[in-house]
Amino acid sequence: MAVEMGLWRADGGQLSRIVPTSISLESHLETYIESDPSMLGETLLIIGRQVPTAFGGFIDLLALDETAAVHVIELKRDRTPRDVTAQALDYGSWVAGLGRTQIQAIFEAYKPGVALEESFAECFNETLPDEINSTQSFTIVAASVDAATERIVRFLNEGFAVPINVVFFRHFEDNGAKYLARTWLVENEGQQAASASPARQTKTREAWNGSDWYVAFGEDSGTRQWIDGQKYGFVSGGGGAWFSRTLKNLPIGARVFVHIPKAGYVGVGTVTGQARRFDEALVSRVIN
Repeated sequence: MAVEMGLWRADGGQLSRIVPTSISLESHLETYIESDPSMLGETLLIIGRQVPTAFGGFIDLLALDETAAVHVIELKRDRTPRDVTAQALDYGSWVAGLGRTQIQAIFEAYKPGVALEESFAECFNETLPDEINSTQSFTIVAASVDAATERIVRFLNEGFAVPINVVFFRHFEDNGAKYLARTWLVENEGQQAASASPARQTKTREAWNGSDWYVAFGEDSGTRQWIDGQKYGFVSGGGGAWFSRTLKNLPIGARVFVHIPKAGYVGVGTVTGQARRFDEALVSRVIN
């Protein structure tokens, strides 16, 4: 059944239908979504736009959700509906093979000089998980689709729990004001319930004890090595403001679990002093 959205203006006891306009909505939707991806129904962090793939195509938008699952967002534009469905899945086959380093490289190309960890923490108030891209979701953005595409998407989503859906936007104008209306082909809550895997389930957490902290100690061959942290009893963050600000939140007496990306947890210690700039810090050699 084709999806149609209606909008009416209520003037007292009279309703006046507002007819959707035929402006080039899809040419603007990519920018709209990039500026506010929550219009797709959940909080997302955009990590790339017009991302080149290994086989020559370009993904309209790539995003992470709070579990670090990757979302492939494709606009129908002037492509046939069947083509864009197949293309989204084809892109997914490429995205599924991306590791953490490749995801970070995509984000670095999208926002040079900004750390993915920093943006993830600001977006979700969470530390970027060790495992990124464990699952993928596919969203097709369109003003309309044909009946065949609707059957295909429903078949994949409802029959095989493939996390693919179509989100429809219609553009309305009324007395100089402009509006966007949104709806889903497959009801969003149903989609989430059907496609949820253990990695995509809503995370449940024990109450924080207020004393244990996690610190990522990124190693760099020229500037920072964990062997020095062990020797002199310190942890340090990157040069970005977010890393410095969060280190300053560590209270004296806190227990710190140190993690090196791709290596795992390497140590645990207790904070004995306030965080300082590297050129102001005093360290003493730790005797094991």
